[in-house]
Amino acid sequence: MLKLIENNHYHIWTDALHARALSLEANNRWDRGTYVRWTLLTAWVALEIACQDALGEPNISYRFKDNLDDAIKEKSFPKLDWSKGIWQRVLHLQGLRKNCAHRFSQETDLFPDASVADDAISITRQAIIAVYKHVGKNEPLWIKDDTDQGWAKKEGISLFGNIYCTPPGVDENAPDTIKVTYIYKDKENMCKVLPAGIDPSPHVDRLIETIGLPISGIKVYRGKEIIQEIQFPMDKIRGI
Repeated sequence: MLKLIENNHYHIWTDALHARALSLEANNRWDRGTYVRWTLLTAWVALEIACQDALGEPNISYRFKDNLDDAIKEKSFPKLDWSKGIWQRVLHLQGLRKNCAHRFSQETDLFPDASVADDAISITRQAIIAVYKHVGKNEPLWIKDDTDQGWAKKEGISLFGNIYCTPPGVDENAPDTIKVTYIYKDKENMCKVLPAGIDPSPHVDRLIETIGLPISGIKVYRGKEIIQEIQFPMDKIRGI
């Protein structure tokens, strides 16, 4: 289905999910390390912004733990327990993030396992849900999103199939044949070839519901003539 990216915060979260997907797909430790570090850094940004939003305090990012504690105290919420549970895990995540951003203690820090990216996403999700719950607010719906596409192509081989079929007796190149295409990364791809006179609307609706790519548009043709065009702003849509 399509993700509706309705705010910048969700956009950051999809970046983190995308980075994790790449780390899981990487076939060498150099690439994997890059994508794991990207996941750590971006997931941490998503967490900082969530804490700022939940508490209405824009300066939590600096001296994160102390400023988060101060904001919670100022608004008379119960203290966080950093000695156990999710907030202890957040401190661990912060340590990993600091190591990426400011130092590399040892060579193994450059080549972390992909499980580190998985943990970063899990910890961040739990912490975002926890901080909103702590202040009596509903967490954003997008935090439940746990899937994003990694590579669209790898070593020159497409990871998704642009497969379609032409119904028996239908000439794909005839002037009245109906064709449905979608735009992915500025390339137009055939989706459906339909007999002349058929209503393409159900097929377009089905494409929107099931496509697993961040498409930017759909076009419907009668022969070579465009009879319908739908555009999706790319800052609003990303594929699962």
